[in-house]
Amino acid sequence: MANADPPRVVAVLYPETDAPYRQLFAEILGGIERGLPAETVRAHALPAAPDAVALRRWLDQEAPVVVVTLGRVPTETYEHLGRKTPQVIGALDASPQTRPNVAGVGLAVDPALLFATLQQLAPAKRRVWVVFNPAYDRWLMDLARTAATARGLELEPLEAGDLRESARQFLHVLKTADPTTDALWLVADAGIIDSQTILPLVIEKSWQRRLPVFSNSFAHVKRGVLFALYPDNISLGRRLAELSLQALRTPDARAGVEVLRAVKRALNLKVVGHLELDVPPDIERQFDLVLPVW
Repeated sequence: MANADPPRVVAVLYPETDAPYRQLFAEILGGIERGLPAETVRAHALPAAPDAVALRRWLDQEAPVVVVTLGRVPTETYEHLGRKTPQVIGALDASPQTRPNVAGVGLAVDPALLFATLQQLAPAKRRVWVVFNPAYDRWLMDLARTAATARGLELEPLEAGDLRESARQFLHVLKTADPTTDALWLVADAGIIDSQTILPLVIEKSWQRRLPVFSNSFAHVKRGVLFALYPDNISLGRRLAELSLQALRTPDARAGVEVLRAVKRALNLKVVGHLELDVPPDIERQFDLVLPVW
């Protein structure tokens, strides 16, 4: 009897990090391994300044059929090697605009999931404002417009190319928006909303006006936004595994970075109380993390 073919190797490149990020990448890796039970998953950590020669030698030795790159350094390092092995990217702020020919999952949460959660918590809202950089997220606004229309919402996207322009646009929103019918969506773009200047401004002014703010950053919900959707790392790993198998089955198929749908949800009860929202206990229990009033 002929010997069975050995399992195919899927390589995963991830950054060397300290806690708590080390746990994040460990969870994604665990999801990838669970999603590829018939393959051999080989993980390789890269330092901040990787040795490209050593990495090339390791890849030659492992001979992977797909390479999954997590984070900026592994993704850029692998891209610079110029290898032909199919690549799947994750844990990176990527989009079809920035990486048009690569399969993967970006950090941008599916707008349809965000809008569904908003209407669950605040069904009276009719308009959603958002500030975005058209160089990176025009594709996301196209998805958001479709998702908003499907839910009877009006989307008000405002363009900004840097933090100065972003501040001006946010001040316009915070002055113009009607708190009874409007809400503000914060996208995952540090070039548009940073934690030192823009985020404190948005939190303070929105609190004063009782304007609901939601985000796809867990850090934002701890700072004072109403709710956030953020990565479910194990489920994200499973999705990256699915994309790896797709790359093997149909290597010539058109690839693309997709929105994040493997998410968890966090709710800030202090903001719920401040906005005087009526959130029933059964709705509250549907969130993965609930920040208490105090």
